[in-house]
Amino acid sequence: MDKFRLTHAAAQKYDDHSVPAMFGPLARATLDKTPLPAGAHIIDIACGTGALTREIASRLKGNGRIVGADLNETMTELAAQRHPSDAHEATYVASDVRELPFEDAVFDLAFCQQGLQFFPEKAAALTEIRRVLKQGGELKLTCWSAISPFNGALSEALSDHVGEAASTKAKAPFSFRDGNVIRALLEGSSFTIEAQQSIVLERRFDNLFEQIMALPIEKDLSEAGEVVTNAVVKDVASKLEKYRVGEAFVVPQEAHLFEART
Repeated sequence: MDKFRLTHAAAQKYDDHSVPAMFGPLARATLDKTPLPAGAHIIDIACGTGALTREIASRLKGNGRIVGADLNETMTELAAQRHPSDAHEATYVASDVRELPFEDAVFDLAFCQQGLQFFPEKAAALTEIRRVLKQGGELKLTCWSAISPFNGALSEALSDHVGEAASTKAKAPFSFRDGNVIRALLEGSSFTIEAQQSIVLERRFDNLFEQIMALPIEKDLSEAGEVVTNAVVKDVASKLEKYRVGEAFVVPQEAHLFEART
């Protein structure tokens, strides 16, 4: 799991760019489709810097409990700092999803927003999430359902100008997107699937260069040099021209939303 551990700078960059452009809108769209029962005890798995956890905290009524859990302490520290004082209280813990530091059957709801595709042992992770859910508790799970036009364009540009390793990295978040495979994995972990919906969010790029350089492929581009980096950005802009809105690009990004019960 070490390759998924982030520095403080990487966590801050993620919060500055990926949260407002993508994970914040996805959190709002997810909760618009899944109302929260008053007083629920909720855990947000792979919470990152707390985009979904904060949205839960802004909506939960009653004396419920909210926990955000992430492998990266750099993420949970930033999430705690960012948590609004006027929202429901939340606790943030750094923990491997395979060894959550909670007793059995303590949560009514578990959320996992765009985390499952990065878990090396997916079945073990789902089994552990199921363990901490009460009987009849629910898991709300999102995974991207198609390669974003942006990431597809970036992957092609990287293949042409940098190399296949960087190209593959650009598509990594979409590597686990087959709904039938996800369904089978959930059912194999003794969850009963109650609903499968689709969410489409619009990802806005106001500064294509900055937002590309905020991604994990920054190192590849920095090593390739300024000329190559500029060529990649120009190529991506050309491929996304049909999504241009003024000086920005507004690109659709599709996700599965699974609702599964223990």
